[in-house]
Amino acid sequence: MRYVVLLVVVGAAVVAMLWARPFDSLPLTPRRPAAGAIESPRFTYVTTARQLGIVGYRDPYGAISPDGTRIAYAEGRFIRVVPIGGGAPITLAPGEGQIRYLTWSANDTIVAEDATPAARWWIYRVGTDERAPLWSGRPIDVGSLRQVAWSLDGKSAAALSTTKEGSEVWRIAADGGTAEHKRVEGRASFPAFTSNGDIACILDRDGRARVSIPCGADPIVSDPDVNAIGPLAFSRDGAEAYFASPNASKDMVELWTLNISTRRARRLTAFARDAYAPSIAATGAMIFKVQTYRTFVADAPAAGGATRQVTAFQAETPSWHPTEPRLSFTYGTWRRVVDDAKYPDIAQDIGTIDLGARLPAAAPSAVIARSDSEDQAMSWSPNGKWIAFHTHREMSDDVWLRPADGSQPDKRITFLGRGAEVGWPRWSPDGNTVLLDGARKADGRSVIYTIGVDQANGELTSELREVKAEGFDGDITHAEWLPNGTGVIAIAKEAPGRHAIITLPLAGGRASIVHRFATEHDFPGLGIAPDGKQVAFTAPATDGYFQIFRMPLAGGEPVQVT
Repeated sequence: MRYVVLLVVVGAAVVAMLWARPFDSLPLTPRRPAAGAIESPRFTYVTTARQLGIVGYRDPYGAISPDGTRIAYAEGRFIRVVPIGGGAPITLAPGEGQIRYLTWSANDTIVAEDATPAARWWIYRVGTDERAPLWSGRPIDVGSLRQVAWSLDGKSAAALSTTKEGSEVWRIAADGGTAEHKRVEGRASFPAFTSNGDIACILDRDGRARVSIPCGADPIVSDPDVNAIGPLAFSRDGAEAYFASPNASKDMVELWTLNISTRRARRLTAFARDAYAPSIAATGAMIFKVQTYRTFVADAPAAGGATRQVTAFQAETPSWHPTEPRLSFTYGTWRRVVDDAKYPDIAQDIGTIDLGARLPAAAPSAVIARSDSEDQAMSWSPNGKWIAFHTHREMSDDVWLRPADGSQPDKRITFLGRGAEVGWPRWSPDGNTVLLDGARKADGRSVIYTIGVDQANGELTSELREVKAEGFDGDITHAEWLPNGTGVIAIAKEAPGRHAIITLPLAGGRASIVHRFATEHDFPGLGIAPDGKQVAFTAPATDGYFQIFRMPLAGGEPVQVT
C-alpha cells in the first residue's frame, strides 16, 4: 500500500498552575538553603490553553484577574476567560491575528495586543461581544507601545517602546490622558509595577538580564547570579520578585523568586518543560504557565487507514527523498522561552531517517543542518544532489543551498531580508527551479516566488521572481509544484479563520479556486499526489481536532484520511 500523505501529530498546550498560598505570607526560611534549592510549594491545576498548530505559532498567553477569581488566556485570535475554581470559559470578541499578549486593566476589563491596520492594542469588557481600540483619540502613539502592564489599583499603565536611541519606559494614566517616558540604558523587557508604584523591568546589559527597580536603575545581582526572563511579577508586599530563569542544562526555564532586600534567589519549580510567566492578583495568589508539547512525524495511506508513527522524538515539516526511502524533517526540543529570549538561536535543526530501518526512529539517522539558529523544512533536488532549506543563520531569514554530500559550503540564495519570513522551498520536477513563499518587500504580503537553480551544479540561473496571483487577495503560506512543472498549487489565508487552496500558472495569472474552508490554523500546509489528481491538506474535523483531508484537484468533497 502506498503512503502518499505526510502529517505531523501535535499535542501542544500551556497549562496554567495556581500557587496554593498568597506569596506575601510565605514564611522566611530560618536557615540558608543550598544554591538553587527548591521549596515545596503546593500547586493547583487551573486550565489548559491549547496551541492551535505548529509552524508560526506562539504559546498561549495568560494572566490572573486583579481580584484573583478568573484567568484570561489566548488561543490564536480568541481570548477565553475561566473562573479559577473551574467552570465553562467565556469567549470574547475574536481578533484579526494571533493574540500574543494580554493583561487585565480591571476585574472586568482586558487589554490585548492584536496588530491590525486599525490599532495594535484593544480593550475588551468581559461579558460583551465587542472590543475597541485602546486610548483611541489620545495623543499617545499607542502603536509604538509594547508589553503594556497595569497597576493592581487600575490607575496607571506601564509600557515599553524602542527608538533608535534604545529602550524607553512609559508611565501612562489609565485613561490615556497623560503620559511620561524616559530612555533607559540597555534592553528593557516586561515592565511590572511594584507595591509602592515603581515600574520595574528586566534589563539586559552586557549580555546579562536581571531585575531593575525602577526600570533603568542598576540591575540587581542576585545570589546565585541568575539571568531573569520575563514576564516579571511582584508579591503583594513587594518583598519578592518572580520570573523565569534557565535551568542547569540551559534547555528549559524554571520559576524563580528573588528577595529584593537580601538579593537571595531561589528556584521554585522542577518541571520537565518550561515553567514561566508569573501573574499575581491583589489577593497574593499567583498563576504561572507550564508548557507541554508532543509532536512527531507519521504517515498514513491516502485511501485511509492506520497511521504509522515514524519518529519517536519531536519533529515536524517532513518531506520525501525523490528516489530513496528517506524522510527529512525539522526536529528539536521546541524550547519556548529560552528560544524567544535568544532569538534567532532556536532549537530547531534538520535531520533525516531511513524508512527501511526500525520505526519509529529514536533519533535522526543523519543531521543535515544544526546551526545556532532556526533550521527547518528542507527539500531534496530531483536528482538527490542538492538540498534547499530555510534558516535564520547569519541573521538571515532566507533559503540556503548545500550539496547533499556536504562537499561545498552552504550558500544563501535568497535575500528577502531579516523579518521577511520565507517558507518551505520546493524543487521543480525538472530540477531547474526552486519554489518558495516569502514576504513581498512592497507591502509585506506573503506571495509565491521562484528562483532558477541548476540541480547539476547548484548554480543560480535566474533571479527571484514573483508568481503573481491575479484576481485573488490572500496571504499565500505554502506552495507545491503541479507534476507537469508548468503550474503550482498553493494554500492561502484569505481572512481570519478563512483559507483557500488555489492553482496558478507558473508564469503568473488568474488564480483558480480548488477549495475554500474554515480553520484557525494559519499555516495548514498541503501536499499534491504524484499524479496530480489529489491534494491533501490539514483542516479541523467535526470534533475540532486537526486532521488530514484529501480531495480531487478537479473539485469535489474532501475525504478525511486520519
